[in-house]
Amino acid sequence: MSYSPQPPPRSYSNLNVDCIDGVFRPVPQTSPLTKQVDHLAYEIPKNKYAQNPWNYAPEFLKVFSDLRMHVGGKAVFDCVVLGSPRPKVCWLFNQDKMRFTDVVIEDTADICRLTIPYVQPHHYGGFTVLCENEVGRAIASADLLPYY
Repeated sequence: MSYSPQPPPRSYSNLNVDCIDGVFRPVPQTSPLTKQVDHLAYEIPKNKYAQNPWNYAPEFLKVFSDLRMHVGGKAVFDCVVLGSPRPKVCWLFNQDKMRFTDVVIEDTADICRLTIPYVQPHHYGGFTVLCENEVGRAIASADLLPYY
């Protein structure tokens, strides 16, 4: 039995773009070999930092809650998180990595804040902040809901 590779299907252009608001942006390409990752389910690997008695897992001193906002309003999700070493912060939207370009994310000192200056219908859904370091993980979630 022998294997002979098949030629790729004929394509007239290898440029794949999306036009939004008159601006051409490349459309992200994903390989068929790419596997979706559940950002909340993976294990934190064990390492030497976890053994340091001065280090501790992230914990929230203040968390955000569900928010109702009308289209055009300003929505703010903020929290205060502590941990040593300083936790890395990742924001998720509907359990997936956030891809919005019209939000402002601030991560200074102990405050993590996500601001949506002008809420649009595509912003309604679940927001999650994932804070983790080598020792552990802290997660907080809330929904942005329409205001009627």
